[in-house]
Amino acid sequence: MNRKVGVVYSCMLMFVEVFTATLFTPFLIRSLGQSEYGVYQLVSSITSYLMLFDLGINTAAIRYISKFRTEGNREKQQEFMGIIAVFYLLISALVLLIGVVMYVIFPTVFAKGLSVEEINIGRKLLVLTILSTAVTLSCTTFSATLLAYERFSFLKGFLILTTVSRVVIAAIALKFGARSFSVVLIYFLANIATRLAYALYVLLKLKLRPLIKKPDFSFLKETISYSSFVLLQMIATHINAMTDSTLLGILAKDSAVIIAVYGAGAQIVQYFRTIGEHFNGVLMPGIVRMVETGATAKQLQNEMVRIGRIILMMLGLVFTVYLVNGQQFMILWAGKDYKLGYFVAASIMAPTMFKLIQSVGNQTLLALSKHKVQAVVQIISALINIVLSIFLIRWKPLEGAVIGSVIALAVGNVILPNILFIKEIGINLIEYYRELLKGLLPSFIISAAAGMLFNLIGLSVYGWLGFIVNCMVMVAVYVVCMLLFGMNGAEKNMIFGICKKVLSKAHLIKGE
Repeated sequence: MNRKVGVVYSCMLMFVEVFTATLFTPFLIRSLGQSEYGVYQLVSSITSYLMLFDLGINTAAIRYISKFRTEGNREKQQEFMGIIAVFYLLISALVLLIGVVMYVIFPTVFAKGLSVEEINIGRKLLVLTILSTAVTLSCTTFSATLLAYERFSFLKGFLILTTVSRVVIAAIALKFGARSFSVVLIYFLANIATRLAYALYVLLKLKLRPLIKKPDFSFLKETISYSSFVLLQMIATHINAMTDSTLLGILAKDSAVIIAVYGAGAQIVQYFRTIGEHFNGVLMPGIVRMVETGATAKQLQNEMVRIGRIILMMLGLVFTVYLVNGQQFMILWAGKDYKLGYFVAASIMAPTMFKLIQSVGNQTLLALSKHKVQAVVQIISALINIVLSIFLIRWKPLEGAVIGSVIALAVGNVILPNILFIKEIGINLIEYYRELLKGLLPSFIISAAAGMLFNLIGLSVYGWLGFIVNCMVMVAVYVVCMLLFGMNGAEKNMIFGICKKVLSKAHLIKGE
């Protein structure tokens, strides 16, 4: 039941994040201009690397607290919380120290790509983003505990509240002439409020507090061994997601504008990724329980198919609609100067979609502690991405950065993980993809064909109205296909059940 609640709240948070960001980002772009928006994106990319100092302990925390909770060992939970609380406080101090170094060397590193004014803006933003990262890391103990306890209604509900609040306040500030520094300051204060709420909930509601005792070194060794390979996966993910902007800032001349265009496309990919990633934290405790209770390879494969199909239903529709109408959207959303952002987003979305669909398989490898080879494979592919991007950016900055990322993502996050699923979990890959795509692939193809034919009418001249009508036609065709042959019986019952429950709570229909 908790997982169903978690999925519902994840969908709500996903919708709020994507919807608010979709409305806010073009307003932010136009308020800041290409140059300052490019600097804003660059600083975001740089400071995101500091989250690697999580060192994979967050995933380990969810796993072990879930495990101890399943065993009913409350004291072990609090002892483990004490260990990771001390760890994160030390890491936060280290992040602040590194932040000072980054602030000092920023002008030297980006002297080729940024003007003096852009460097000054970047350094101011850097201060706030580093402080925000330190706050996030120092409170990870509490967010991990909430996930392990599957308190999704509070965790996701509070995030929905702060997401809407910070965007509304930032939009008002921009309307009155504020710049990027004010936006980042608002986000920083919202982050502090969120982390404080998490801490109070765990301490007062769950009545769990970190216990500082002499550590069990054998357990610490097990945790570090588990986390070290999670860290490699995190490094690979960050390299693939953020390296392009950083390398463009270092290697490309007058890079702020190029980064702005790349950043607009990457922002669309981030919205797309958000749809899938909200399921990961919800899935992990349930996967741990399946593994702990001795689930067979066939049962794990069925779970991968079941959850994978739900994610694909959403991601596949978004991807299909974007392929057909994305160029028109990018022009309307960000402006004609960002037209190439469509190429960036469409190219990176394809391998990203398959990675997100297979998230249950990745979570299963983590729960089985069989993620070591996967981590090594991903870090190698990320390093290949760096090497390829360096050469390709010198050839053609924007296109080269995208091509390098697509190759790395396809190899490291799709092809090789499939081999690991066969070897480490024991799934039948042909059967897995047959069941995964059954009914869904034809629905996507028919929807895309309908969209392309309808676009011949030429409604794009009517701006947003034409775009919305084009998209709604595709969605309508997709829904009909899904009801006729796309969804199986269990999926239809689940969707109708959720709709009935939502309508009942809204008092639009009578509940049972």
